[in-house]
Amino acid sequence: MEALERAREGRISIEEFSARAREGRNALAGDAEGTRVALERGTPGRLVEALGTVARVKDGSWGGTSEDYAKGMIFTLQTLINAGMDDSRWLNEAWESKAMMETLASVASTRGVRAARAHGLTCLFVDMYVKDDVTRIAALASDAASAFWRLILIASADENEPEGVGGGAKLLGLICTVCCENVGFPKIFFNLSPNGSKLAAMSESKLRARLAALAEETIDVEALHVSTLLRYAPEQATLLHCIAMLMGDKEATSYVDIPRTQIVPGEQAPLLMPEVALAFLVQTTSLVAARFAATEDENERNCALSVLMECISILRAVSEREVQPHAGDTVDCLRREGLVRLVLSLLAALPPPEGIGQTSKATGPASAPKLEAIVPEQLQSGIAYPNKVPWAGYRVDLIAILGNACFNRQSVCEDIVALGGVPIVLNHTRGHDDEPYLREWTLWTVRNMTNGSDEVRKKIMELQPQAVEQSDELLARGLGVELNNESGKPRVFRQKREESSDGCVTSPITRRNDCEEVAEDDRVDMAIPSNWSVTEL
Repeated sequence: MEALERAREGRISIEEFSARAREGRNALAGDAEGTRVALERGTPGRLVEALGTVARVKDGSWGGTSEDYAKGMIFTLQTLINAGMDDSRWLNEAWESKAMMETLASVASTRGVRAARAHGLTCLFVDMYVKDDVTRIAALASDAASAFWRLILIASADENEPEGVGGGAKLLGLICTVCCENVGFPKIFFNLSPNGSKLAAMSESKLRARLAALAEETIDVEALHVSTLLRYAPEQATLLHCIAMLMGDKEATSYVDIPRTQIVPGEQAPLLMPEVALAFLVQTTSLVAARFAATEDENERNCALSVLMECISILRAVSEREVQPHAGDTVDCLRREGLVRLVLSLLAALPPPEGIGQTSKATGPASAPKLEAIVPEQLQSGIAYPNKVPWAGYRVDLIAILGNACFNRQSVCEDIVALGGVPIVLNHTRGHDDEPYLREWTLWTVRNMTNGSDEVRKKIMELQPQAVEQSDELLARGLGVELNNESGKPRVFRQKREESSDGCVTSPITRRNDCEEVAEDDRVDMAIPSNWSVTEL
């Protein structure tokens, strides 16, 4: 601290301060007695103050270059980290410093060389603090720490900054510890909102009082509703993006891959995220989808879209993870929190797919019949979700979540049946232009549904054809296809043949009621081979 005061007074340069910081780091390295003595002298708290001061000083104020200021921060951080590894009391002493949260925010606000060199070490230091005692997550998820999270996430998303700014892999490691292995995600996400602190300050008693006053004519119901809505920010989308990356990284989330012998009977096996975080994720996806559909403000709409995209990315990444029989099933936990209802509701809010390629472009008898929107009674609610595709691949993402969730999970398949979702899924087998692989992912979903549940197979067998698509090849040969009203099966009939003015015989594309009466033998029912199963259909 003496070197810091002398630097402030201009008596030494930043180069000399950095040299003193390096000497202090080297002196404590591997010296248990020296580390203990420094702890008793209050060195951890003083180093935290020094780190924040150097982070806030502008380049050139103490002479030197950006690299010199970066070195001063690096050596200070390394001293805290090394001493904390030797004696965990250093970590606790440092975090009890009144300057800690301000220092973290100051370091996170740096850019350029300083940020590239110091952000990763800062994330490592914070990660060490949490892993030493997970109860400290409460402090890291508090409103006081929100400035650090906001600034570090903004830095990590800035493409104009050099590599390392934002913490890189070290930031992912910190997020994994705090938001995936532990319960910090909901509170940190909430505090990143522009009005998160304001909403958090509204105690439950005040909310109950305000809601009770709704019966009074003087209360502006719409204003109250808007005032209690969480506003979304790009930093929230960045946090979700990091979590989505982690959900797809088996090495980073190896904490779920534990031996069967380590699982205590009767206790929940490790999940990719705690149950409370998974419930919050499903709820947030629903709320942000409704907000995107309702808001007319362009900035708010863009933020809601970014958050929605990342929420869906997390859900899809989780659904793609292979689950060992003895391990915790994160997808099943999501199912219990309403995942199947949410995905089916988001699909049902969209118009049905129109087909792909020639199917979607054909006109006349060869055109594909228009499908009616299906919103089963079980899915009807007062929530309005997007009725237009928010981004290319949105349907594919949702269907992929369902298809993966159905794999070897009878409970998911039966939820789809119970919620009236089988026709919704089947509608997507025709695909849609601008939605590559929608049909393929839907067939995968149908395969998993029918393979996993007798109820699904029974429901599909109960369905009856409503219309048929005409084939250009059959029409060219003078043949058409219609539904047999008695059997409900498709059958082929011969079209009316007409003679043109030049004497040539043609087979025009005609409607069924324009066809000549033909013998019943000319109508051939298309029988389904007895060896076909529902899954193959």
